[in-house]
Order: sequence, then structure tokens, then C-alpha cells
Amino acid sequence: MKAWNPQTLVSKVRARIRQAIVGRARFVAVRTAYVVVILFATLTGLEPSSDLAAASVRLSNAFQLSFAWGDAFDDLRNIALFAGLGVVWVMTSVSSRVRQEVWRATLTGCAISVFVEGLQVFSPIRTASIIDVSTNTAGAFIGGAGIALVLGAIHRAKGAKSYVGVPTILIAGPYLGAVLCEALAPLFHSEPLPQLEGPPIARLATAISLARPLSWNEVPWSDGPLFLVAGFLFIALLRELDRSERSSTLGGSVTATIAASAILVAAHVVHAVAGLSVRFEAAATDALFFSLGAGAAHVWLGALTRKFRGAARPRAFLFSYSVLLVLWAWRPLIPEFSAQKIASQVTLIAFVPLGSLATRVDVFSVLHVAQQFLLYVPVGALLAVWPLRAAGKSAGLWPVVWFVLALEVGHLFVAERLFDMTNAMIAVSGLGLAWLGVRRSGFRQYGTLLREKRPVL
Repeated sequence: MKAWNPQTLVSKVRARIRQAIVGRARFVAVRTAYVVVILFATLTGLEPSSDLAAASVRLSNAFQLSFAWGDAFDDLRNIALFAGLGVVWVMTSVSSRVRQEVWRATLTGCAISVFVEGLQVFSPIRTASIIDVSTNTAGAFIGGAGIALVLGAIHRAKGAKSYVGVPTILIAGPYLGAVLCEALAPLFHSEPLPQLEGPPIARLATAISLARPLSWNEVPWSDGPLFLVAGFLFIALLRELDRSERSSTLGGSVTATIAASAILVAAHVVHAVAGLSVRFEAAATDALFFSLGAGAAHVWLGALTRKFRGAARPRAFLFSYSVLLVLWAWRPLIPEFSAQKIASQVTLIAFVPLGSLATRVDVFSVLHVAQQFLLYVPVGALLAVWPLRAAGKSAGLWPVVWFVLALEVGHLFVAERLFDMTNAMIAVSGLGLAWLGVRRSGFRQYGTLLREKRPVL
């Protein structure tokens, strides 16, 4: 029988305490970093004034409820920004009382919002509003409650059959959300048209009338592979969720694909309400490639799962998805040779979180953030159960972080793209939070994606 050693027990307790303190410190640092991002996004360019009389008038106006159609985009941005706070707060909680953490996130969001709106009272170029406090607080609650529900669903799915070791909803769900963001606010048609004014129905009617005649120049061919993969993942998701196997039949696949394609087309039309142009060429192209991807999955998904087994399957997925991320980042794949244009992109605002999007009060400034976040959730979820290596520099997420930074620097040399470190920050956030969520849900590691080096005998 092994002798009991008090010194060993004390050492283990100390190690556990040290580990807990370090973990808590990291979580606090993450929360603090996000609060700093919020303050950067809301207080940059405040230009405060010491005129107390004017500040008193602004404070009085802040409690006057008024709403215009243009305010909807600003409110949507507020909800999205503070929803991120709710997500980060719950994800970095060391407590098991999730409901309590949701309310703490909500109260924190409210306190930050009151602080920000209070400072905006002293700015002659900002408009403080109680509505902003309400939308910010609601955003924090939506983010916290939403991620709590997601974490619960992930935890319940632990141990169930899946294609790559994590529920396919964590792979296909975020990616389908990203392509829906693309349909709602296309990258190269995201500038609001000056002709689209008035109430939503009037904007929609005007946009449809301007959508003709059709033009081959408006066909977004570079979007084809993006929506092709979306269709493939859509069928994979249905196969995993549908235990009755109705989605594995041709009729079930066709019905589901038609419904999803109709949603994509509707998204292309509905974005006219936000002042964006309607291009039926883009809508038809996206729906066509989505359908082709769904058809490919119906025919080849089974064969691919039989061919790629063990670590080979997630390895093949990660490689393919990395190529896809390059296409997302560097569309339209046209090099930029002008040294002047390249140099002009390296500005201070490009390194300020959300700095370049702060001046855009439109739907694109919201959906682009959501899209960039969603695109990297599948990578973080996959690496949580299939790390690149068991130990060393490749054991964590740093290789993907460097990959994200390389893609962003590459924007400097791609025509029609803009260098902005906000993109990298959002991508790393999606990557890290997905990894943390899967790990905290108790998923075990299945192995490594890169073959370990064998010692030389």
C-alpha cells in the first residue's frame, strides 16, 4: 500500500489553487479587453465640451423617445456590440450558475451603457439617448441568454454520433449563418443607394424596379464555392439531426434544399429595405450553387465518410475549410499593384477596434462583424477536440491566429479589399470562444491532426 504523503497533497492543492487563479485572471482579462473594445467603439472621437448648459439640454433630450427608420441600424449595431459582451461574460464565467451570470452580464451591459451615454451628454457631436441604454442592455441579455442556451445544447449533444467529433450544428450552423449574412449584405454591393428612400415598402419597390435589366457583369462568380459548401454542409446537418432519415432520401433533400434556397433569394430581395440594391443575378447564382452543393452531399457524403476515417476526416475538413477561408478573405482574387493604394490603407484607424465601421451606420457594419465571427467558430470547435498537436507551439490556437493575421495583411495586396485589424480581432474572438465553449462542455480530445514526430532510436 502506498504511503500517504502530506507534502504531496499540499503540493497538489497549491497547484490546483494556482491553476484556478491563473484561469480566473485570464477570464477577467478577456472580459476587460471586450469592455475596452466597447469603450473604443463608442467613445472614439467624442470631442467633449465643458458647456454645462448645453450638456443639461442634451441630458433632457436623452429622455425624449423618438424613433426614425434610420435609427434602426444604429440600434441593431448596439444590440450586436453588447450581445458580444453577454457572450464573453457567460463564456468566461467560473461559476456554474449560468442564469445568475446572464443577469450579471445584463446589469454590466446596462452600467457600461449608462456610463457611455453619460459621457456623450458632454459631446456636441453625439446624441445620448435612453433608447441606446435600452438596446445595449437588451443586447447584453440576448447575448448572455443565447450563448447559455447554445452551451446547454452542446453539453447535451456530448457523446452523440457526429461527423468530426463535435455536433455538426457547430460546423454547419455558423457557416450557414455567414452565407446568410452575405446574402443580406453582399460584400461588393453593401453601399446604400441614394435612390432608395422612404418607408420600407417604397424602398423595396424602387429596388426591384432598378434591378432590371439583368447583367452578366453582376454575377458574383467568386461566391459560387462559398455557397456550394453551404449546401453541402446543410445536407450534412440534416443527416445528423434527422434520426428518421427522411433527409437522406432524394425527396427529403430536394424539399429542404428548395426551402433553404428560397430563404437565400428572399434575403437578397429583403435587403432592399436597408437601402441596398437588389441583384437577381446574385440571388440566382447563390441559390444555384447552394443547390449544387446540396446535391453533391446527397450523392457523395456517404462515400466521403467511409473513405475518410479517424483523424483523416477532420484533417481533410480543416484543410478544405482553410482554403475556403482564403477565398472568403481575398475575394475577388485580383492583385493590387499600386504601391500608393497599398500604403494608404495602413492608417491608425485600421488598428482601432471597430474604428473603420464606426462611421458606417448601415446593415453591413452589423452583418460583417457577425459574419467574420461565425466563419471561425467551426475551426475553434474542431480544434477543441482535434488539436494540431498534443503539446508544443501547435497544441493551442496560435497557428490559426497567425493564419488569420496573414489573411488580413493579405488584404493590402488584393484589389477592392480593405486592411482592417478589426477583422482579425473578430475572427480570433469567434475562434477562441468556440474552442472554450466546446472544452468547457466536457468534450474529450480524440487525437491530433498532425502526425506526431517519433523519437529517433
